[in-house]
Amino acid sequence: MLGLSPLTRDLPELQRDQLSKKLTSYSWAADELIFRAGDIPAGAYLLVAGRVRLTHDTAEGQELTVQIACPGDVLGSLHTHPVETNETATALETVCALFIPASHLESLIAEYPGLAIALVRLQQENLASTRADEIALTTRTVAQRVAGALLQLDRKMGVDVQDGARLLQVKLRRSDIAGLAGTTVESASRTMARFKNEGLVESGREWVKILDRQALESI
Repeated sequence: MLGLSPLTRDLPELQRDQLSKKLTSYSWAADELIFRAGDIPAGAYLLVAGRVRLTHDTAEGQELTVQIACPGDVLGSLHTHPVETNETATALETVCALFIPASHLESLIAEYPGLAIALVRLQQENLASTRADEIALTTRTVAQRVAGALLQLDRKMGVDVQDGARLLQVKLRRSDIAGLAGTTVESASRTMARFKNEGLVESGREWVKILDRQALESI
């Protein structure tokens, strides 16, 4: 996984082997809490196996899904000192992650310069993604944002099934789609119903299959 993660994949194999010996592995069962918004963990986690739901509570008390993390993603903030988390992370299935202590990050960067470059690149990508999401909220329709969320999930966790369809291999609630699309659960449900009637997707309780990716891309 260190060879696949954008944080460590550009390091030479020998350096990845050395780095792996300095990290501690942790695991959680399905539905187990990894950390809660407001916690101050002593570092960040590099997800190795399983998927994690990251949520943020709104001022109205609603739980908003902001990301479904997959192997290779980083959970928490990559800082050289412990900082408060903005999201709550919950395991969707059995999860394993490597812990990167904040207190060791500075020395790790000094020892592995490629890690510093990867950190800068990761921060740039996160800023660009955040900016794109902000623009989408004001310029795109709900249907466009829901289609975009489904395509993003497909790129991260879609698998080929029969007749060219793609199954999103994760437990996916309507509230997850709503959060990722920046809309309400009601609006997301109506849009998904429309997509289903038009033959673009199939869906059931906590699962979604994309039938017509090209149509979603056109939207």
